This record gives sequence, structure tokens and C-alpha cells, in this order.
Amino acid sequence: MSKFPFWPAAIHVERCLTHRFSLRLPAPAILPCLALASPQLAWAAGNHGASMSQAGWLLAMLVTALWLQSRQRQRKARATLQDACLGLLEFNLPRQYVHGSVHTLQRLLGLPAHTRGMDCVRWLTLLHPEDRSGFSQLLQQPPQMPEAGYELRIRHHSGHWEWLEMSLQPAWRAGKVHRLTAICRVVTARKHSEAAMMRREQQFRTLVENSEDIIARYDLELHCLFINRSVVRFSDLPLEEHLGKTPREKGWTDEASTRFEMECRQLINNWEARSFELELYKNQQRHIFEIRLFPEFDSAGMLKTILSVDREVTASRQGERLLAEENAVLEMIAGNHPLPQTLNQICQMMESQQPRGMCSIMLLEEDGASLRFAAGLSLPPAYRKEVERVAVGPSAGSCGTSAHWKRTIVVDDIQQSPLWTHALHKAQPFGLRACWSTPIFSSDRRLLGTFATYYCEPRSPTPEDLALAHRSTHIIAIALQRHGHEKQLFRLATQDGLTELNNRRQFIELADREIERSRRNDGPLTVLMMDLDHFKDINDLHGHAQGDDVIRHFAQLCREVLRASDLCGRLGGEEFAAVLPDTRLEDALLVAERLRAAVAATRLPGGNGELGYTVSIGAAMRQPAESDIDEVLGRADKLLYQAKRTGRNRICSDLDILPADLPVSG
Repeated sequence: MSKFPFWPAAIHVERCLTHRFSLRLPAPAILPCLALASPQLAWAAGNHGASMSQAGWLLAMLVTALWLQSRQRQRKARATLQDACLGLLEFNLPRQYVHGSVHTLQRLLGLPAHTRGMDCVRWLTLLHPEDRSGFSQLLQQPPQMPEAGYELRIRHHSGHWEWLEMSLQPAWRAGKVHRLTAICRVVTARKHSEAAMMRREQQFRTLVENSEDIIARYDLELHCLFINRSVVRFSDLPLEEHLGKTPREKGWTDEASTRFEMECRQLINNWEARSFELELYKNQQRHIFEIRLFPEFDSAGMLKTILSVDREVTASRQGERLLAEENAVLEMIAGNHPLPQTLNQICQMMESQQPRGMCSIMLLEEDGASLRFAAGLSLPPAYRKEVERVAVGPSAGSCGTSAHWKRTIVVDDIQQSPLWTHALHKAQPFGLRACWSTPIFSSDRRLLGTFATYYCEPRSPTPEDLALAHRSTHIIAIALQRHGHEKQLFRLATQDGLTELNNRRQFIELADREIERSRRNDGPLTVLMMDLDHFKDINDLHGHAQGDDVIRHFAQLCREVLRASDLCGRLGGEEFAAVLPDTRLEDALLVAERLRAAVAATRLPGGNGELGYTVSIGAAMRQPAESDIDEVLGRADKLLYQAKRTGRNRICSDLDILPADLPVSG
């Protein structure tokens, strides 16, 4: 401080000058400040032995330094305004004149450098037509309080439009606003960004509103805040009635509501997206939805809402399930599972595709006049018994009528259908109200049966239901035809083609089983060996066709005389055999005699008059030591030849040889 005796006075002058520059005072206003400062400078010079010339020199240096500092601050302020794209405009309302700095008019609006202002009329011509009337009204009725964020479009000198944001500060004189000071900022880039954002938002809303998915937003209490129009396809509620309601309040089932609430709680707890499937119903129609839940956060990063995107996947899920079940059925068909088991599996497959439906399969009888119940475990057992046999006719319920006309018959209300008048008493006790029946055809269009779907409420099928029924009939036809082919192959492998009796191989195999059972139970068993007498003469005299008729006739007599539990087979040519389980020799001889007598009494029409024939029979009972059918057959065969040697048309056994009533020579 000793080196600078004039420091207090310098500080006083600095404050005065700084105040002048901060208040933008004209240059003459400095003089009073200097007058105030000079006595202090003189006092400081006198007390420290300094001359007035030195004080003047110091004052000049101080003023110069302060002036340079002020100019530097002004340049920094202008640079800051330029960098921030800010400008200052003053609207003189009485004069209707706009004044602005060079930076504002030239840098922001691109006007020529000499432009310092313009009248308000010209200013309005620069504004966008949509903003012109509003700003004109603002000049006529200026705001009474400061207003921030006023936006308008103004044409740049180069021809493009710029967005200006103004903060308006009114200045009062004589009780009214006479000037508006506006701090302007170019916000074109921000407005373009906002417009782009609005376009994207509009595009997003357009996509959301036109999306086939159901898009909804829920608060953390699961009240619906927003939902798009797709929901009306799957809900009976109008669109606006979904808002403010939880899924449970919107009519979801307890199972679906509980699952949705559980998944939302998981999301709320861990803030992670969820994905699951739900089944919902509309008008008794099932819809499967894949639901994806996404967390939505506010600016503070806190969970605010839950976004739900629900996509109907009914067709794809049912298709996947149907394909898997069809493959399982085809594997059963290929694996030669029993036909009833396969048909019941097909019914279960179709019931999984049609909830609340009960399926059945009926097969056409050989006479073509009736249908036989074959599968359908979901139907009540008592009703299955009622429809065990159904006549085929033009008004015979759904299945009988479908088989008659060979086309799909839809009965949407059994109680009102004339087709069910005669059978209403069968369906009514079980609450069956609808039945759709589709015929089943083989690959060569032969009718095989019908496939039906029952419901406990009146109902009409959708096109998808009918397509599904036709698809099922193809699988049923495959199973039936495969079963028919298997039966045919089995018949060819085990039965004699001429007589349909067991062939030699099958007879021996089944006879061995009976021998083993007889040995295990220590029960009686008798074997008959039978041979047609003089059969070669029949072929020679009447032809082989007539000989075949004789063989078929004898096979039919065997079926009529023998019991259903007895085993009979053609061993070759005119030679036959029969196994009589649980039969002693005495009883077997009575059966053999009835057969021999029936043959001897037969007269068949032939080309050379009536044809008669006889049979010789050997009967042997299994001995305790015999455990093989060949042993018993061997003894019976010897007895047969004994009957042949003793005159034919007779029976020989271990006990005796019974004479024939009508002996035949030769």
C-alpha cells in the first residue's frame, strides 16, 4: 500500500466507471465521477508529497485501464450472445419501430450490415403468415407481465424460415406498456427435432393403432391406462370401457387373471421383461395369446408403467399341437396298435383342438344299412350305449343322415332339428344340444363311417372347425384302411382262401396252444381228422369248380356243427381237422356223428344232377403223456385211414369204429 498512495482513490474511480459501463451511461457522465474522485486524489497527493501532475497522470492511466476492461467485457458478452445464437430486440410501441443490434439483425436474420432497425409493418411482413396475425395482436395488446417462450417463424434474408423463441419484458410509461424488450434465440434445430419427434410419435401411434397385436399400458396397480383398437376383436367390452380397469375387472377368467397378476408382480420386483401364454375366450371361442410385458421408467429411472404386447398365436399353437398329436396317431397306426385305441386317440386329439367338444367315430356295417359306435370316450357311457347301433337314413340324426347323403350334416340345435325328432329322447337326458357329423371316405371314395362332434350348447361350426373335421376324417380313413389291410394280410397268412377256415400253419399254432392249456389244466381234449370220400372222382366227373363248392359247403357245415370255442382248419386238399377243447372222446364222437350225418344227407346241385358226398373221421383224445399236437394228430390220422379202409363214411376212434348209417362202397 505504501508504494501506491493513491489506491483508495483509484478504487473509488473504478467503482464509478464500472457503474457507468454496467449502466451503459454516456461518456459525459464520467465527469461527475472524476469530480468526486479528484479531492481524494489531491488529499492523497498532499499527504504523501506527490504533485498534482502525478495524480493526473495516475488518474489517466486508471481511466484507460478501466475503459479497456469494460470493452473486453462487452466483447465477451457479444461473443457469448453470438455463440448462443441470442439477440436483443426492442419494440417501440408508440413509434411502431423495431430496433436491434447488428448481431441480432445480421447474424440471426441475415439482414444487411447497415440495418439497425425497421418499422413494425416491415417486421410483420417477415413473419410466417400463420404467425403474423398473432404477433400483430401482441403489439396492439402487449403482455402486462414478462412472457417467456413465445415462438414464431421469420423469413431469413436467404429465403428460408427460422424459428425464434422470445422472452418478452414489458417497460411501462405513464401507466401503460410503451416498449417490449425481447431476448431472441434461434431454435430452428430444436423445432425440427420436435417436429421429427412428433412425426415419429405419430408414426408410432399409427403403427400401434393398426397393429394386429393388442398393445396396452398398465399402472403398477394393473389399471389399464391405454389400449389399442385390436382389443375389440377379442373382447365384448367397448374400447373406452377397458380404461381404468384391471384384467380381472374386464372379465378375464380367474386362471388368466391370476397368471397375469403373478407375472406383473415378478416384473415389478425385478424390473425384467416377462413372456408367457394365456388362454382367453370370446363367445365360447378359445384364443391363445403370447403376452410380453416390458417395464417403462420415468426420467428419474423409476418403474412407472407396464407395457403389454399381446399377440394371438391360436392358429400356430393349435397347428403345432395338432401336428404333434397327428404324428403320435400315425405312429400308433404304423405300430399296429389296436384299432379302438387308435380311434379313441384321434377323438382326444380333436377334442384338444375344440375345447368343450365331445367327439365320436361310427363305422359302417358290412350291410351298409347301419353304423356301429367305435370310439368316443368323452361321451356319457349311457349315451354311447344308446347309439351303439344307428340306422342310415335321410332323417336319422346327424350321423345316420351324414352317412345317407355322404356329406357333412350340421345340427346347431338338436332340440329344434327335424333330423333328431325320432332320437331326441336319447340326447336330451345328457344335455347334448349340437352335433356336427362328417362322412369318412376311403381313398377310393368308399364310405367307411362318420366323425361327429357334440356340444352341450347350441353352436354352429366355424370354417376352421369344418376344415379340422375334414382333416381328421383323412387320418381316420388312414387308420381304418391300414387296419383293413392288416386284417387282409392276417387273413391271407392265417386263413384258407377257399373256406376261410384256419390254414394248416395257423391251425397247428393254435392247436399247440390248446394242447398246452389242456396239459397245464389237466383237462380233456379231442382231435378230429376229417377227409372227404372219393373227392378225386367229384373233380373228375363234375369239374374242379364243383369240387370247390363241395369243400366250401363242408367248411360251412363244420362252422354250424362245431362250437365257437372249437378250432377247425383245412390242412390241405379235401383234408380237415378240428380240436375240441374240454371235450372227452365220448362227447366228441357225438359231435363227429352229427357232422357225418349232415354231410351224408346233403344234396348239392350239379351239372350232372344232384351231387352227394360223404366224409370219414378219425377221433383221438389227448393222452397225459402227449404234449404236442402232432402226436395227437398222428393218432387221429391213423384212425382216419382205418375208417377209410373199413368202408368210408364212418368214424373210427380209440374206443371203437362206429358204423355208418348209410354205408358207401368204394
